[in-house]
Amino acid sequence: MPVDFETIESILCQAWEQGRNMLHEHEVYELIHASGAVRVPRAVFRPAGRPFTDDDLDALPGDRVVLKIVSPELPHKSDIGGVRFVPRELGEVNRVREEMAGAARRQRASLTGVVACEYLELGEASLGKELFVGIRASREFGPIIAAGLGGVHTEYMASVMRKDKAIATALTEQTSGEHMFALFQKTMAYDILSGRARGYRRIVADDSLVECFDAFIAVAHRFCDNERKDKPLIADLEVNPFALLDGFMVPLDGLCHLKTAKEEEPPRPISKIDRLLCPGSAAVVGVSTRGMNMGRVILGNMIGCGFDKSRLHVIKPGVDEVDGVRCVESIGALPAKVDLLVVAVAAGQVPDIANQVIESDKADAVIVIPGGMGETAEGKEPEERLRRRIAEIRRSRPDGGPIFLGGNCLGVQSRPGRYDTMFIPPGKLAKRWDAPGRPVAVVSQSGAYLITRISNLETLDPDYAISIGNQIDLTVSDIVRYLTEYTDTAVFGIYVEGFRDLDGLELSRAVAKAVAAGKDVIFYKAGRTEAGRAAAASHTASIAGDYNVCEAALTASGALVAGTFKQFEHLVQLAGLLHGREFSGRRLGGISNAGYEVVGMADATVGHAYRVEFPPLPDADVRNLRAILVRYKLDALVNLQNPLDLTPMAPDDAHDETARLMLDCPTIDAVIASFVPLAPTMKTTPEEISDRSSLAHRLPRIFAETTKPLVVAIDSGPLYDPLAHAIREGGVPVFRSADSAVAALGRYICHKTRHA
Repeated sequence: MPVDFETIESILCQAWEQGRNMLHEHEVYELIHASGAVRVPRAVFRPAGRPFTDDDLDALPGDRVVLKIVSPELPHKSDIGGVRFVPRELGEVNRVREEMAGAARRQRASLTGVVACEYLELGEASLGKELFVGIRASREFGPIIAAGLGGVHTEYMASVMRKDKAIATALTEQTSGEHMFALFQKTMAYDILSGRARGYRRIVADDSLVECFDAFIAVAHRFCDNERKDKPLIADLEVNPFALLDGFMVPLDGLCHLKTAKEEEPPRPISKIDRLLCPGSAAVVGVSTRGMNMGRVILGNMIGCGFDKSRLHVIKPGVDEVDGVRCVESIGALPAKVDLLVVAVAAGQVPDIANQVIESDKADAVIVIPGGMGETAEGKEPEERLRRRIAEIRRSRPDGGPIFLGGNCLGVQSRPGRYDTMFIPPGKLAKRWDAPGRPVAVVSQSGAYLITRISNLETLDPDYAISIGNQIDLTVSDIVRYLTEYTDTAVFGIYVEGFRDLDGLELSRAVAKAVAAGKDVIFYKAGRTEAGRAAAASHTASIAGDYNVCEAALTASGALVAGTFKQFEHLVQLAGLLHGREFSGRRLGGISNAGYEVVGMADATVGHAYRVEFPPLPDADVRNLRAILVRYKLDALVNLQNPLDLTPMAPDDAHDETARLMLDCPTIDAVIASFVPLAPTMKTTPEEISDRSSLAHRLPRIFAETTKPLVVAIDSGPLYDPLAHAIREGGVPVFRSADSAVAALGRYICHKTRHA
């Protein structure tokens, strides 16, 4: 049955014209019927203070009716006796109606009225007999759809189970009825409703679910669209539950809230991000001449990484130069327009400086370093002033005016641009400007998260490390869109705590384009729990959003969504070093010199979102492997299997030859070479790794000679950090335990083969 959009429009507009931002329950039933439901309960609504009449009850069939309280402040009506089953007798119906009004008063809740509904003989509600379906216009991602078990079980199941097993969620833009059904099939809810779980029987046909999802998605597309400027939008529409009656899904309870469209922000001129990331000229304001403040450190870092001093200025009245860089009295006194202005002053000064930039038109891009903007009561006012001023200039100036990155950010480290605004002294963080950059961009809302990842992944050497802070102007989606379209960035590592309005949707679109262009996107979303969201609200992301929607959206766009900080690091390392390798399958070859590692690798082949295997070696490779073992007198010690335990007696040469054999094996798609470096037969100490025959040199050579993925695991303490560093320096991913290597490689290789 097609969706009757005209009837739905009439229902929404009539409520809106009456000054209401929610539908009454009988209106929700009418809306659901117009959406294609064959059967909905008949219902009669009476406003507060108006009793039911005989004509009202004559419109309802049967001997009983269901009375339900209508109040915007009482979403859980049954908890206060707001749902009652009564005989279809006028006196009794109105008596119970009065009791419900009294219950609302005791709860200090406003009473809109009472609705009398047709009583449907459905049997006792229990787990597995009801379905929940809803759509919502989320602030960050736009319209979404969700489905799970209905009734009182919905919230409980979502609270005690992994969310994707309890509820299926998707952006309506990214899904269809068939696709939503495929997501729903992965939930425990479908197992129960379809009778797939033992002890349950099927209560709903698959075709009915697809039709239901299609209808809700169509309603969301039409009525949750922010383009409805002069008409009410559906903020949320929920049926909980749908029950089964004569083979049909029948809504037993529903709600629908309305809202107005938000005014859209003027578009940001993202082409100017070129001047932000690769400026030909720059200026810094906030440099001290008396000590090493934040601005002075930034100036020193820019000079130290090779930015041309003749193209650099300091805004400092009464001073001729600082550290060999020319000073000018003010922003307006700059001899020419600069590509980039770095602002490192107190938060309260930022709006005035931004206004100087706008009025003088002396900079195309501005990095706003100061913390406190938008985070504290004192910082909110200057941030709002700056937002308003930026919006004004966007609307009034054809070129959109300057772009702003931040505030509360560390700014940018750009290898192509040869500059660094991160106010971390060189002795605190290895900047590695002498190392060639990799086509990797790490984009983080948290500056601290950004620099700790760079520190932990010290040989990653990303072309761009960008701290976006509060996203006063430029957003995470702007950065990803620009880098995808205008640079050769191949790998994105993205950390986000919250989104500007609808920027989650824009990021999901940008990620989909990046993935379609062959790029890897590793994503971590903070603020996933109530406690996490509360912590984020006191930091750079008071705009933190719903994690489950975010995970579903970014996963559907093709991102690899990390669950922990360490998993994020592991996946970024793999993507940064393995991007462009041959990913032909999920069959691994494993090598170790310790039995526990072999067992650990085998145990780690199945995990969340991945499944890999260690297949047996072909007969020809078994014969060649036996010859290697005989050559090193290991044949009596080693069991010829995959993963392979070479024992602590194996020297570097044996590890080298077995790694090459497995990489050449046609039934192996990727190799994990793991070893405990304490073995006396191996050259692994800081003194020994200078020997060119050490695995510190051999493994990078092997890596360079193969197109297959190769990763290394070294499970030992700080003495062997130089060994791990040397192998990473050679471009090989290194992990510090064999099981984590399998888990990370398994996740990445399954992602690559799934999207191949």
